[in-house]
Amino acid sequence: MYGEWKGRKKNSTSKAESSFRYIIIPEEIVVEILSRLPLHYLLRFNCVSKRWRSLISNISAAKTGSPTVLTVSKSKAHSFSPQSIDQHQQEVQVKSIDVPWDVKNKYFDSFRILGSCNGLLLMNIDEDLFLWNPLSTFFKKVLAYFRLGDEDYSACSGLCYDSTNDEYKAVLALTRESPGYVGQFVVVGSFRSKSWTVVDIPYTTRSVNSGPIVNGNLHWFASKNDSGTHFLSPHQIICFNAHTDKFEEVQLPEPRGEEGDIICGLGVLDGCLCMSRSGCPGNSESNVEVLIMKEYGVKNSWAIRFVISHGFTFNHYDMLVPLGYTKNGEVITEVYVDYGWHIRAFNMTDNSHRRISIAEDGWHIRALNMTNNSRRRISTAGEDIYFRTVAHEESSITPPDYDWEEEERKGEATYVEQRYHKYPLKMKKGKEPRMVTGPRNT
Repeated sequence: MYGEWKGRKKNSTSKAESSFRYIIIPEEIVVEILSRLPLHYLLRFNCVSKRWRSLISNISAAKTGSPTVLTVSKSKAHSFSPQSIDQHQQEVQVKSIDVPWDVKNKYFDSFRILGSCNGLLLMNIDEDLFLWNPLSTFFKKVLAYFRLGDEDYSACSGLCYDSTNDEYKAVLALTRESPGYVGQFVVVGSFRSKSWTVVDIPYTTRSVNSGPIVNGNLHWFASKNDSGTHFLSPHQIICFNAHTDKFEEVQLPEPRGEEGDIICGLGVLDGCLCMSRSGCPGNSESNVEVLIMKEYGVKNSWAIRFVISHGFTFNHYDMLVPLGYTKNGEVITEVYVDYGWHIRAFNMTDNSHRRISIAEDGWHIRALNMTNNSRRRISTAGEDIYFRTVAHEESSITPPDYDWEEEERKGEATYVEQRYHKYPLKMKKGKEPRMVTGPRNT
C-alpha cells in the first residue's frame, strides 16, 4: 500500500514537471518582464538561451541605467549613485567593481580615463587605447597612437559614437610645449578605419576643457582668444559631430559680463546640457551660476538652476562640474579649488553645501545646500590614495570588434595619421612612423 502510494506520488510529480516544461509564456510578456529589470540584473539572464540573449540585447540597447559616479584607481574601482545619498547620511554606500587588468603589472601604473559614452569608458595606458564597460566587464584594446606615449603632450579628450556608421571615435586636443617647439592640433581616431585625422578647430587647444555627451554630440569649452591669459578670457561651448567630424558652436545665454562668461565646467542634469559660469574674470568674490539648457540647441531655453553666492570662493582657474542629484535634490558636483579636486553637494533650497569624500587626500564629493550654506563630509574608506572620477551612465553595450588585438598578436597592427601632408603617415605598433608613398588604403 505504501509502495503503491509512493509510486503514484512519484508519477504525479513527474507529470507536473512534464507539464511545466511545456508552459509557453508569450514573448511580449517576457519582454515586458525583462524591460522592468535594472540593467545589472538583466545581464544575468544572457545565458538562458540564444533567443533570450537577442531579446536582452534589444531591450538593453534602448535602456539606460541611472547616472552613476565612478572612482577608478590602479587596483580597484567603485561606483555609487548620487541618488543613494540623503542629507542625513554620513557614509557613501559604494559598489565595488573588479578592474579587468592585472594590478601587479607596472604597465598599468599610469592610466588616464579619456572619455565616457554609452556606458563605455575610453582608457589610455602608454600609447594604447582601451574600451571598458564596467557593468558588462567588457575590456579590449582598440587602437594606439604614438603621441599619447609622449610625455611632452597634454591632452583634452572625449569618446563619441557615430550612429550612422556604428563606430566609436576618440577625439584628442593635443598641445606640446617644450623648449623651442610649441604644437597644438585636434585629431579624431577612428577605431574602424584605424586612422587618426587632424580636424579644424577655431580655438587654441591649450584652452580647451572636456565635457559630456549630450544629444549625441561631444561638448567642450574653449577660450575665445589665443592669448597667454586664456584663463581670464571669456569662453565658448563647442560641440563635435561624430558623423561629420566637425566642430560647431553652441548658442549661449546672455552673458553676465560685457565681454562674456568664464565657464567653470560642463555637465548633465536631467539629461540636459548644463554649465557653471562666473561673470567677472579674476574676481574671486564673483558668485557662480549653474544653468541648464532645457531644449538642446535653443538659446532661450537656458535657465539658471541655482547660484552659489556665498561661503564658497572661486578663482578664475577653478572648476565646478555638475554630476547628478542626491535623494533629497542636492546637486552633486565635482569641484576643483585650492589646487585640489573634491565632490560637493549643493542644496538648492537653502543654499547650503557639504563635502563628500571618496578617498583621503584624493578625490572627494561635496553637496552644497543653497539656503543655509551648511556643509558636511561623507567618507568612504579606501587604500588607494589617487582615484580618477567620472560621471557615467550604465549600459550593457558591447562595441563592435575592431580586431586590433588580433592584429597586434600577429604583428600586423598598423594605423595612419592624416595631417596636412600630401600622403599620410603610416605607423606600425612599436615601429617608427613612415610616410605612405601611395594613396591611402583603409
